[in-house]
Amino acid sequence: MFFLPDRAKSHLNDMGHRVDRELAQSRQDSEIETEAARQAHYIKWADILGIPDPCGSYPGYQRIVAIYIKYVQCGININNIRTLRSATVRGYAESVNTLFRLRNMPPPANLSDPNNMSAILINNMLREEQIARQRAPLDSEIFAEICRVADASKTEDSANALLRDVVTLSRYIGPRLSEYAQKNQKKVDVHTYPSGSTVIKAFTSNDFIFFNSKKHIVEDLSASTIESVTAVKITWRIQKNRQNGQSITLAADTKSKDLCPVLSTARMVLRARRLLQPDNMPLAIYKTKKGESLYLTGGKIAELLRGSVKRIRPDTPVEDIKRYSAHSLRVWACVLLDESGKSPDYIKKRLRWLGDSFRMYLRDTSVIQQQHVDALQSASQEVLKLISALPEDVIALSSMTDDIADPNTFDYADEMD
Repeated sequence: MFFLPDRAKSHLNDMGHRVDRELAQSRQDSEIETEAARQAHYIKWADILGIPDPCGSYPGYQRIVAIYIKYVQCGININNIRTLRSATVRGYAESVNTLFRLRNMPPPANLSDPNNMSAILINNMLREEQIARQRAPLDSEIFAEICRVADASKTEDSANALLRDVVTLSRYIGPRLSEYAQKNQKKVDVHTYPSGSTVIKAFTSNDFIFFNSKKHIVEDLSASTIESVTAVKITWRIQKNRQNGQSITLAADTKSKDLCPVLSTARMVLRARRLLQPDNMPLAIYKTKKGESLYLTGGKIAELLRGSVKRIRPDTPVEDIKRYSAHSLRVWACVLLDESGKSPDYIKKRLRWLGDSFRMYLRDTSVIQQQHVDALQSASQEVLKLISALPEDVIALSSMTDDIADPNTFDYADEMD
């Protein structure tokens, strides 16, 4: 419409909005989210929020569309799906862009611009998907090797001993890397609020409260009182999902004390104190052979995990070795709960997911495969019983037809196949 004079465009503007709305609301297939349907969804969203015109040339529309994209990500989409793939969300953004282009306006979601608001949101989704797909979960054999190496350490303050405690706890809480490790061995990572104040990202000793069997707080945690600990309350001062202040309590594993998450947490606190680490500073710290205290980092975790994999499976391809990293701990925690048959709501609650993105972490493990076989055992046995119970004349008749060609064999087609 750029070829028209301003007066003509002004007269056509209002009715043009109605045409755009009606065209966008026309869906060719009620079962498929077409571009038109996504455009209709955006227009309706803008109308509900009181936005006079869903399209405009003002720079502020970049923010408006970014907010709409966030709504889509959070489940406010055509089918009210809580978890969409980044490719689908990208489709919503591109559909909105088309609406703007139809009215000769700059598209607000410039997905080729890494600094564009909508592009940042979608790229964050893509990055999380890639990490989830690329990282392999640990398994019992790898964990056992980690424990063996830790037990062989000459000191409880070694990196291997710390890793054993971190992994033991991680099986239960599936922590994100920033919640316990640093980017640099000698520097503490902090989050800076808009006000300028900062907060340490990783767990400190102050984030753990220990309880005894009488549910009393264990105030004097030490090597002599550690055995009295029966539970620990963990508080996340800051989280990626911004559910800051969230707490989860873990009970001690009294049957497998060596793999108890409560005792492993207590050991980390005691280790940090032995190394003179203040209770308000990160507790994932260890001592080198040279006597230097260092923070645990993502790089160090990957090094130790991959070393364990190489020792127990020396023929593992290099590319597969690289799939083990600190994020493998969170993947593994999710896989373990899935293998045990826990519900999606339970997994989300215990591992602190707001949406359904945990599904990207599920894996086709040997346990799941065996569960599938076990689930069909009853049906398989029923078929076997029926086969063994067939009369001899029926079996004989079946064998007679083996070599008889079926005239319809090559013409058969089932539209449901």
